[in-house]
Amino acid sequence: MRIAWLVFNLDGMGGTSRSAITQANALAPDHDVRLVSVTRSGDRPHYDVDDRVAVQYLVDVREDRDPTVPPVAGLTPAVATALADRESALVPARWDGQFSALTDVAMEAALPALDVDVLVTVTPALLASAVQLLPDHVTVVHQEHRSSSDRTSGLEPLLTYAPRADVVALLTPTVETWLRERLGEVAPETVVVPNPLPIGFVPRSRLDRKVIVAAGRLVPEKQFPKLVAAFGQVADRLPGWRLRICGEGPQRAEILRQVRKDGLWDRVELPGAVPDMRGEWAKASISALTSRAEGFPLVVQEAMAAGVPVASFDCASGPREIIEHEVSGLLVGPESVAGMAAALLRLAGDEELRHRLGEGAHRAARQYDAHALAERWLGIFADARARRAGRGRLESRALAKPPRRPRAAAAAVDVAEVTPLEARRTALRLAVDAARAASDAWFVVPRDGSNPPTVVVPMAARRALLDHLAAASVPSYLSLRDPAQHGWHERRGSVAELAADLRRGMTTQVSLEPWPTDPRTGRPGLLAGGCGVDVQFWETGVDGDLVAPRRNRWVQTLPAGTRLVDHEVDGVTVRTLPLMAEPTFDECRFPIDVVYTWVDGDDPAWNDARAARLAQVTGTATTREASGRARFVHRDELRHSMRSVHLFAPWVRHVYLVTAGQRPDWLADHPQVTVVDHREILPAEALPTFSSHAIETALHRIPGLSEQWIYLNDDVFLGRPVRPEQLFTPAGQNAVFLSATTVGPDDAPGAPAYLHAAWNNRRLLREAFGVTTTSTLAHTPHPHRVSVLTEISERFAEDVARTARAPFRSEADVSLLSSLAQHYGLATGTAYVGSAEHAFVNVSNSDVEWQLQRLLDREQDFFCLGDHHDHAVTAARLDRLLADFYAEYYPVAAPWER
Repeated sequence: MRIAWLVFNLDGMGGTSRSAITQANALAPDHDVRLVSVTRSGDRPHYDVDDRVAVQYLVDVREDRDPTVPPVAGLTPAVATALADRESALVPARWDGQFSALTDVAMEAALPALDVDVLVTVTPALLASAVQLLPDHVTVVHQEHRSSSDRTSGLEPLLTYAPRADVVALLTPTVETWLRERLGEVAPETVVVPNPLPIGFVPRSRLDRKVIVAAGRLVPEKQFPKLVAAFGQVADRLPGWRLRICGEGPQRAEILRQVRKDGLWDRVELPGAVPDMRGEWAKASISALTSRAEGFPLVVQEAMAAGVPVASFDCASGPREIIEHEVSGLLVGPESVAGMAAALLRLAGDEELRHRLGEGAHRAARQYDAHALAERWLGIFADARARRAGRGRLESRALAKPPRRPRAAAAAVDVAEVTPLEARRTALRLAVDAARAASDAWFVVPRDGSNPPTVVVPMAARRALLDHLAAASVPSYLSLRDPAQHGWHERRGSVAELAADLRRGMTTQVSLEPWPTDPRTGRPGLLAGGCGVDVQFWETGVDGDLVAPRRNRWVQTLPAGTRLVDHEVDGVTVRTLPLMAEPTFDECRFPIDVVYTWVDGDDPAWNDARAARLAQVTGTATTREASGRARFVHRDELRHSMRSVHLFAPWVRHVYLVTAGQRPDWLADHPQVTVVDHREILPAEALPTFSSHAIETALHRIPGLSEQWIYLNDDVFLGRPVRPEQLFTPAGQNAVFLSATTVGPDDAPGAPAYLHAAWNNRRLLREAFGVTTTSTLAHTPHPHRVSVLTEISERFAEDVARTARAPFRSEADVSLLSSLAQHYGLATGTAYVGSAEHAFVNVSNSDVEWQLQRLLDREQDFFCLGDHHDHAVTAARLDRLLADFYAEYYPVAAPWER
């Protein structure tokens, strides 16, 4: 078979080029093999190439000579230099900045003439070039060496051109799953094949020298300063042991500074680049890897082949698929210096453990034999060519069998009668039960702002906790999430399946939470946000302390034996630190009530009273904006707005419904809801009233109302879980949500009543404080304080009393609860400008269906369904649209509904 590998540069150090060379060397005795290097930067490849392997360079970029392109006749050095300075058209700089117009010319000349059966590409940029320039009969196999889903050459070229490859080979099952999920139906044939060990690699360490060896480019990704810091924590406990870091790179000076800081001049060695690591591994007793991300690290394979146990940070792919914890090495939490220090201390201080893991490492490394893997590659190449059956690349792909589908994201889930609070409680109980079964040292970090509660167990109990979760009876609406890290995508799956899969790693956090989308609609469901719990695994330091993997507001290190206390979180009794059970300065601990105003516009008696009162007035009060039927039509908004409070603000103490002696037929007696008649809070001479401005002047007089309370029009809804701190400060100040609508100049002719009220508010505030208002308020919940409203009612008594006694909206009104109080609070320091995601939908518009569908994405904290007198759709259709919308957005009834 005629096989070629296309690499960018053969002459430098690097695992990708080394893997290609090793594969070519293994196949050279029996096949026509060549290495095609886009650039030449040295006199010979850095790694040894078998004499039977042909080496072809496309562009000579050695520093001591002009750039040349051998296949292109007549390309002068001057032209080549100019092309080298221009961006590549085949490989844009956003994909890979190493390519240029000069490499384009070279590949355009060489690849169409390449006479091979199979071409293997080793980067996404090279894959993109190959499928565009190669003869159609050449089978293309791409080997993906990326260590994350966000590497230098990026997602775009891989996801764009992978479907045009005959085969894409991945180093680990994790990466294969990610690619198949991203590409879906256009995914190509994929295989998982690890990188081979270099041919002839046969050292074996006796593990009798006090040497810890690490190797690699001295670049930030490898995090060698953290390795030095970890060694520094245990160096005094390991007399005679040395740390040896082999390699060159730009971070050498930083590593030396860390060495100086920790006083390790005589204990840490940086010998530079080592031509052959065989001797280094033969002298090592421990290998260490502290990379942020890895693909399939050759240094780990080489160390294991030498029988050297490896202590490694866990990564999303790579180390966890090479090292079996406690069998061939030790995995510690990603970037955990404390965990690495403890692992080094264990391996250095326990000779029996070191030899046992070293033997396990040596056995495991046999699977990376270059000749055995070469046989696998031959089978992959032959199968790919056979699938072609003489067809062109695109025809062959078009006729290929559909790819294996990744596992389903979520089965049908049952969320009937499950509220967000109940989902949070269930997730917390499951996590606590698993923690209790796994370790005696568990505790809970309470909710911190928008961060969910976190159940903590020692890293040593990680596997036991995951085993318990995998075996637990878990509601179908809950999933397990492996968070994204270091450019790698997050994973989500069923609790049993993903918990079992995660056992082999040492990631420091998982999240137990509802599936984010409803499988029936594909949209976010009721439990989409704020309903989960995190589980963290804390490494045990060398002194037995638990060390947090990331910052929290209370502790970073927890000494062994720290006293714990019982504490209630979301109604679940848990264990926590005494400090964590105390109130904090940024929590709202005071009671908060909600007040609604509502009338039944279909009540004949009420409508007769409205008509009689309307006949007695003139002017603005008679306009549609002030007294028209649209102001009083109800479309079942109140029921679902109150549902939104039940579902998304369970911390609300009490709900008051202020009405004109009416009661919704669906509202049952319930201890959390009180119906208040206008006669209880308004003077007799103000009744009956049909003005919301008038009713709003008296709401703060409701008997028993909490100092901090929230005014909700019945057409305003909570869109997702809301915290009290989004509406009040812990000191009790209320939020003001300003809109982009301006009040405008005073006294514009023909202005609606609400603008007259805004101008009257402006006048009062200008006279009192010398400031002016410019904005109206957004259609959101309006948080208020009883004491501030009482103060305003006394300070502007005449204006408030006049508003209270106007039966319909009038030009003399003030809007106490929807503008005046908020601006008064801003002027006196009792309020602040808040921020929230909110939306307004005018249900009279022609695009109402589209707007309602957008709301179902659940991206807003609050929204308002505003009505109008004239509608673009029929009343029947609008009622159906709203009924369907309510059923999907708020599927769970509140306990006060009949």
